[in-house]
Amino acid sequence: MRNVYNLSIRAWLLSLLCLLVGGRAVANEPQHPKPTNDHITVNEVTLVPGSTDTYQVEISLVGSQIYTAFQMDIVFPPGVEPVLMRDVYVKLFNTDDNDLCSSSHTIGVSYGAVKERTLRMSCFSAQNAPFYGKSGKLLYFKVKASPYLKPGDVVLKVTNFDLITNENAITNENAQKYHCKDQTLTLHAKAESTVNLSVSGSSHYGTCVLPFAVSPLPDGVKAYSAKGLDDTGQLVVLSEVTQLAAYTPYILYSATGYTGSLKGTVDADKYGEVVSDGLLRGAIAPQKKSAGYVLRDLGEGAKFYAMDGVEFLIPEGKCWLEMPSAQASAPQYGIQIGATTAITAPTTSASAHGRIYTLDGKQMKTMQPGGIYVVNGKKVLIIN
Repeated sequence: MRNVYNLSIRAWLLSLLCLLVGGRAVANEPQHPKPTNDHITVNEVTLVPGSTDTYQVEISLVGSQIYTAFQMDIVFPPGVEPVLMRDVYVKLFNTDDNDLCSSSHTIGVSYGAVKERTLRMSCFSAQNAPFYGKSGKLLYFKVKASPYLKPGDVVLKVTNFDLITNENAITNENAQKYHCKDQTLTLHAKAESTVNLSVSGSSHYGTCVLPFAVSPLPDGVKAYSAKGLDDTGQLVVLSEVTQLAAYTPYILYSATGYTGSLKGTVDADKYGEVVSDGLLRGAIAPQKKSAGYVLRDLGEGAKFYAMDGVEFLIPEGKCWLEMPSAQASAPQYGIQIGATTAITAPTTSASAHGRIYTLDGKQMKTMQPGGIYVVNGKKVLIIN
């Protein structure tokens, strides 16, 4: 009995190691896998994008014989991902009469460790126990839906799905592996969403792209599109808008900062993982970028800084700037609102800017953060 126990522990450690380093095994893999039409099904699940709820996804096996173990990968689309249930991603059904797994079955799971958005799992019994039937409820996990999840069918891909049969799936004695066809599992997402929007109260600027239209803008928030550069080629010219169109990237401004939730109806026909307008690009799904410009405040006010080959993860709902190749070598770009308003670094002395006037015509020696002044014929907003 001790030898069997020690063998089971070694098998479990091997299985866990395979999950962590990217291998796929139920201990010693059986040779010459055979094809099978056995497959899995999923319960009906309707997701609400942006909801704080989690949704239980239940997987059942439709089999033709009694199995002992299994392994599979489930690949998630952008906008939906599994969530931890305490400290595990997946749990087995092993308590009710319709459940397949015995109490001795265990499962090792990793998410994102082997491949992005991939849930990898390997299940076996330390006592070599068979499933309780050919078909039945196998496992479950819970998911959450991003505000940017595309409405309609949400397709999960099942790959590398193998079932093991016969008594000794762990020791490989008389064990046989059956390879299942790749398949899909379909959930459903409603055409409505809730997005949490925020603009920093310190830098005052941010970017956003929403999956639905918003009109009017929230109180205290201004929005701008970025169509091109000024005549000097050093400033990004911003054009103010009074409403936000769906799947369109914008730059936001708030003098005091903003945090709030926006709700709307999503048009799936306009969906794209990356959307663009003028110089701005918006991430509907997270994007890894190493070229372009990101809006940052590095102590000189909000500017677009070059990525310069450094990989940035652009979160869903955020934006970056792409320049024509002729202008793509500059290390940074300032911001200009319209034809007369420049947003500059917080250099406040007259010697640095020339003559400074308030909006009512009074000449000043310095400019205060948050104030609007006329400098060399242009309105200048000083950023904190």
